[in-house]
Amino acid sequence: MKKILIIQTIISPYRIPVFNLLNNDYDVTVAYSLGKTFNSKTDFKVERLPFHKISRFYIHKKSLFEFCQNFDVVIGLGNISWLSVMRLPSKRKRNFKVIFWGIGVRASYKTNYGEKTIWDKVRFYFMRKSDAVLFYSSDPIKRYLDEGFEREKLFVANNTVEVLPIQNLERKNLLFIGTLYQQKKIYVLLENYLTAYKENSKIPQLDIIGDGDEYDNILGWVKENGLANKIFLRGKIFDEKKLSHYFSQALACISPGQAGLSVLKSMGYGVPFITSESAITGGEIFNIENDASGILYENHDQLKEIILETVHNKAKYIEMGNRAKEHYHQYRRPKHMVRGMSEAIEYVLGNSY
Repeated sequence: MKKILIIQTIISPYRIPVFNLLNNDYDVTVAYSLGKTFNSKTDFKVERLPFHKISRFYIHKKSLFEFCQNFDVVIGLGNISWLSVMRLPSKRKRNFKVIFWGIGVRASYKTNYGEKTIWDKVRFYFMRKSDAVLFYSSDPIKRYLDEGFEREKLFVANNTVEVLPIQNLERKNLLFIGTLYQQKKIYVLLENYLTAYKENSKIPQLDIIGDGDEYDNILGWVKENGLANKIFLRGKIFDEKKLSHYFSQALACISPGQAGLSVLKSMGYGVPFITSESAITGGEIFNIENDASGILYENHDQLKEIILETVHNKAKYIEMGNRAKEHYHQYRRPKHMVRGMSEAIEYVLGNSY
């Protein structure tokens, strides 16, 4: 069985089902450097790799190259901040293949998805030296082809999360899930909700799941505007069973400023995702078919009408949720992500998948 090393910054809980599935076909080790000591039970092996930080760059303390020599394929995040990872393909006498894995373009709270920067040339320089590149979505492929990359070394493992089976409960609430930062434009949602409520007090209640810098301010805003019986701050929830309960009652999930993995979680639970066309994303927004499996609106002032529509056209949102769930089950389950990873692995090993 081929030995695969996956190098991460942290081991996120939502990645564990994917790595467990991959471990069915390969001997998988996941190495991480940030966060607390990882103690969760997994099918794959886990290693912690200490690091130094110099300015914006991270460099592993011990020889990463020597560690990687114990594996057949190394999959590392394609992030130029992790210099010791990005330099692996250039090492002489390496006996392992290197796959860079990630968004493939710039994406952050401070920049738009795919925004061009002076760092692009550096990213492309390192990526060219790898044996294959694995993206979270197919969107970056055209840009890489324009930069002269060979199509055969570009692969896609569409980003996703695992969801649990849920009971068919009444779809009646609106949902926001995520860390409460201003960048996610939570106040855009709140202000539009308030305006909609003034026009129709029968709009669905809003459940806010998450914690963060704005939690106390939002709590005060809710009380100040007399919405304590309509907007409920549920706090941070990590237990998937508890999360699935809220999703099972959600008519729509609204996030004006960010469309990340919550898009896939919502779709998996049969909940249409509503966000702006310019939302921060790592590519997950491309799963949304506008007005079919979710809504991508142009201007934030449209959000009030969308909230009001959930009252008099509830069936539309239930149908969009059904289409979202169908898309998830057909194309975006963890097994589909693993299939994309396996295609890249077999390619660099010289095998056909």
